[in-house]
Amino acid sequence: MTNDPAVRVRNRLLSRLQPQDYERLLPHLRSASFESNHVLYEAHAPVDFVYFPFDCVLSAVTILNDGTGIEVGTIGNEGAAGLTAFIGPSVSPTRLLAQIPGDGMRIVAGVLEQEARNNRTLYDLLLRHHHAFLAQMTQSVACNGVHPIVKRCCRWLLMTHDRVGKDEVPLTHEFLAFMLAVRRPSVTETLNIMQEQGLITTRRGTIQITDRAGLEAAACECYRTVQDEYDRLLGSA
Repeated sequence: MTNDPAVRVRNRLLSRLQPQDYERLLPHLRSASFESNHVLYEAHAPVDFVYFPFDCVLSAVTILNDGTGIEVGTIGNEGAAGLTAFIGPSVSPTRLLAQIPGDGMRIVAGVLEQEARNNRTLYDLLLRHHHAFLAQMTQSVACNGVHPIVKRCCRWLLMTHDRVGKDEVPLTHEFLAFMLAVRRPSVTETLNIMQEQGLITTRRGTIQITDRAGLEAAACECYRTVQDEYDRLLGSA
């Protein structure tokens, strides 16, 4: 447990709670740290905890029988992962892993469920976030099926940049290829194009955002569509 008031503002969903609702959850919140590729739960496994990221980014990944996978949604400091558990006992449809390492908080899913059942304001806030995340997943399906890899990569980096709060992102070509469900050489070629355009610079294991406005201009409309939906349902940052 932490009594540091700065904790609340490090996660936008926690910051949107009414003060009395946050105070009720505070004794149940525990610090959590995430390493890259750390699996928090597997697909079809029970959701035991709900996670509130601070500066890490979590990824919901659909895994096929042959072991291949594709990212269908990401969660950062705008929200929480595992929120279906607030409705009741939940089994995750996806694998949840940390794509960008960092810190956050967690709460036992059953505790959050009980608090939400007894508090309509809290329940409504969690439900709005759940709807926003479903909208992101729906948009990701369309984006992965229609848009070229350069635009998809720009969108992914923008979303990650929003969440980590710094220009340098710890990320390998292999991991980005897995997230985008493409071959590693395709990612390398794409990043080289973006670097030639002055949008990013790359070093081993890191990507640095050098032209945020240019990255937004080069991304597909999916980035703004998802941002607008989060703002509509939860309010702007």
